[in-house]
Amino acid sequence: MACPFLKEGRARYCHAAPMKKLILDGPGAAEGGRCTSADYRNCEWVAKDTPQQDRCPHLEQIRVQYCGVSPVPKLVPFSDSELSSCTSNSYRYCDSYLSLSRPHASIPLPQLLYSSNHFWLDAEDSGLCHIGVDGFLADVAGAVDGVTFVTVSGTHCPALALTIHGVEWPMSFPNPLMIQKVNGRVRSDPSRLTADPYGSGWLFEGWELPGRTRAGLVYGAQAAAWQAEEQKRLAQEIHETHVPGCDGGAPVRGVAQLLSRPHLVCLFQHFFSKRGWMVEE
Repeated sequence: MACPFLKEGRARYCHAAPMKKLILDGPGAAEGGRCTSADYRNCEWVAKDTPQQDRCPHLEQIRVQYCGVSPVPKLVPFSDSELSSCTSNSYRYCDSYLSLSRPHASIPLPQLLYSSNHFWLDAEDSGLCHIGVDGFLADVAGAVDGVTFVTVSGTHCPALALTIHGVEWPMSFPNPLMIQKVNGRVRSDPSRLTADPYGSGWLFEGWELPGRTRAGLVYGAQAAAWQAEEQKRLAQEIHETHVPGCDGGAPVRGVAQLLSRPHLVCLFQHFFSKRGWMVEE
């Protein structure tokens, strides 16, 4: 499925120039300039003995795709379109798309797979995957001070460290992925992770290893039941261990910001470290 903002058109370029610069044809674009008139013979890239023609023999026109909402659209030739995230479900993690559509708000729980330490996995039929941390972790943290990627490429269990309220949480997705890139923008703007964990706060992109990347993950009704159980378990731990004597109720968003360092370390170990499932499968 392609991005709804993906546009198609025609572009031109000079194949004699040392750099191929694509110029989009269409309303408001120059009508080929001197390249489409006899004046092309005055161009430094045209040999003086070139036979007279109606247009420059070096002028090429190709079909391209581009983002219709980007202020400076990047033109991608159709021959390279399979390399563009705009032509696959990866467009859902594009900042331009997210700023207009906020798709994470409409992604129901069953469409993603979850690990016991609160990572989500979005796996396409093509094998391309995105990984992030779920809304449960985002709500508990409230704010993230820093994001450090430990693995950035190659076949590994994706790993990173989150700094929350001055305490480092070393986390790793439990299964291997052929990592091709990380979301460097969460490194410079960690607020993305808690503000939009299923969208602009994604962490890793890579290719699925059949039979390995999805091993042991839960989805659908099982994931929904597990998330509900985690909420109950969190409330019990906060009330009985970290804030004894509390009258009850659900923990507030950002509860991690209210805990002491020892309690924050304990909270991480009980919910977000790499561990086995705490509920029946």
